[in-house]
Amino acid sequence: MRTGRIPVGHYLNALFAPKSVAIIGVSASSRRSGNVFLDRLRKNGFEGRAYAVGRNGGVVDGEQIYRSVADLPEVPDLVFGAVGAQATPQAMIDAAKAGVQVGIVFTAGFAEMSSDGAEVQRDMVARCNELGMRVVGPNCMGVFSTGSRMNLTDVESLDPGPIGFASQSGNIALSVFDVAKRHDLGFQTFVSFGNQADIPVADYVEHMAQDDAVEIILLYLESLQENVGPDFIARCRAVAARKPIVAIKGGVTDAGRRAAASHTSRLSAAEDIYDAAFEQAGIVQVRDLDHVVAVVEALLRCPPMKGGNVAIVGSGGGHSTVGTDAVERAGLTVPAFDQELKDTFGGYLPPWAPMSNPVDMTGGFTEDLTLFQTLMRYPLSKPEFHGGLSYGLYGEGWRPGLVDDNGLTFRTAAPLFAALQRELGKPIVFYTPFAKDFEESFSEMRRSGVPCYGSLAEAAAGLAALQKRGAFLARLDGLQRTEPDPRQPGAGSGFTLTEHESLQKIAAAGVPAVRQELVSSAEEAVAAADAMGYPVVLKAQLTDVAHKSDVNGVRLGLTTADEVAAAFQQMSSIPGAGGAVDCTVSQQITGDRELLLGIRKDVTFGHTVVIGVGGVLTEVAARVAVLIPPLDAAEFAAAIERSPVAAYLGAWRGRPAVDLQELHRQVTALHEMCRADESVESVDINPLMAVGSDLRAADAAVVLESEPARGVHDVR
Repeated sequence: MRTGRIPVGHYLNALFAPKSVAIIGVSASSRRSGNVFLDRLRKNGFEGRAYAVGRNGGVVDGEQIYRSVADLPEVPDLVFGAVGAQATPQAMIDAAKAGVQVGIVFTAGFAEMSSDGAEVQRDMVARCNELGMRVVGPNCMGVFSTGSRMNLTDVESLDPGPIGFASQSGNIALSVFDVAKRHDLGFQTFVSFGNQADIPVADYVEHMAQDDAVEIILLYLESLQENVGPDFIARCRAVAARKPIVAIKGGVTDAGRRAAASHTSRLSAAEDIYDAAFEQAGIVQVRDLDHVVAVVEALLRCPPMKGGNVAIVGSGGGHSTVGTDAVERAGLTVPAFDQELKDTFGGYLPPWAPMSNPVDMTGGFTEDLTLFQTLMRYPLSKPEFHGGLSYGLYGEGWRPGLVDDNGLTFRTAAPLFAALQRELGKPIVFYTPFAKDFEESFSEMRRSGVPCYGSLAEAAAGLAALQKRGAFLARLDGLQRTEPDPRQPGAGSGFTLTEHESLQKIAAAGVPAVRQELVSSAEEAVAAADAMGYPVVLKAQLTDVAHKSDVNGVRLGLTTADEVAAAFQQMSSIPGAGGAVDCTVSQQITGDRELLLGIRKDVTFGHTVVIGVGGVLTEVAARVAVLIPPLDAAEFAAAIERSPVAAYLGAWRGRPAVDLQELHRQVTALHEMCRADESVESVDINPLMAVGSDLRAADAAVVLESEPARGVHDVR
């Protein structure tokens, strides 16, 4: 019996390229699921040895059915479990005892069903891991590998191609398979991982990245395992530097997260955290399932875009208008052409043809099918344009048997787009409504290297993905690659320190705070204000109130000793204060703007940072940047620049820009504090006052896992 963890590369080779496979759940007397998978494995030409295992033994299709994996003439690399949920755990453990490297649990009925099922799942995986076997699933669709001609999935066959696909959902995978066929795309490797009880997604990503036949990696995720977020980001970013990764995230709304939890047994992290994770990892995120394959096609066939300016050249006024809308809705721009370009187009088109971007050639291409490429060459030859959308009623579905004046047909003219793309190094995508159906001219265009879409929204999504890919590759230059934090967070019950305690704690960590004194009487408050200088701010120190101002626990602009004393007396009567409340006296400072800076633990991604509009506008403005440390200064600045708060942090109306170097220093200091003190669950600084290049905390709340032990003379 072998025990211990198997190296990643070794066990994934056993999963995707096994020399032998055993199907558990085969019957001689009925057509059970195991029989179906065994037939499929053999009919697809699996190059290794396939064994049938069933508790009753017998013969199926002339081959022996073994009663257990231990009875096989050799130890298989991979077992596929297609027996009931009650029989599955022991079947997997027996396979692990026999020395099998990887087991696939096709069966449902575990953590996605109940807490009892989750416990059974945990025990099964733990025991298999102790014996040296890794587990795919449970509740999964199986695995496919073109290289080993292995098909252990719910589909009869898959078209071969350059996509590596890892999906948490089998039904989503079926949808993608169907659409990919219409885009002339196929798959090199596929795995459905269901409940994700054992193997982390990043392992699949890294393995697919090492396969030269995989040119792009596609992920469907509903959640990640706990505490793997930083590792997922770091490993995916290393892969994305070499190969594109596309992901669609299920479970981003409240209802969607509930559905994902019931489906995959794990509650998804908040949408903005996953957005930040994908952005930092260089993963191109797609929000619309209908656009996933379109994005994959663009990233496979086209060079990345080095900017966001798109030239639109084709035939058809309505399509040109809708196409422009689609491109700009996707976050790209369609700048007007200059007079030089308009004059150039005028040499080819009638004077009434629109030529300002978009260009509508008004049907003239029927005599000259090269006109699409000829006209697109001019704007894409200029440095200010980064990609092109061509469009028109192209294809046999509109003009069957068309031959232009050059002797070209729709099929023979199609590769001209790709030649222009290769020459200029800029992406071109094509739209025709007829591309929703199969036609050899569209396949020819795709095979030559240009995506051909039957939807303008898909075309726009493809271009937007190319721009995201180009921006990520540009960011990689000069960025220091940081290692993930090996120390992962836990969870706690939550005890909030007072404002004064919180400011002291963050100040000790390196985040400057306003000058502040803790006082217990009106006389102490007046003395502190006199020493500090007016105006001052008086705040009640309350631990169970989210907004002190809501209960009259904050008084601003106090300019005299009498005002300070009166304010202290009023705060002593706050409901729940019992006539005795500690207060702080602080300097009142006026800044150029107020920021929100927060850091908190996330069960998947570790510590996450939120930077946004602060002060009383925080809940109204609702504009934030979400980041996942560690980030070096360049990565931090780039993340802020592409975030919704970029303009707020920049220079405006005579106010200087926020010093991003100092902000990065403070974020790093808070992150280090949280790493060093695992009892810290979250830190919220609001507002963080920006005064020139100075950033100073005026209020803060630090939440600990539990209430700290206090001495009689503790400074609070």
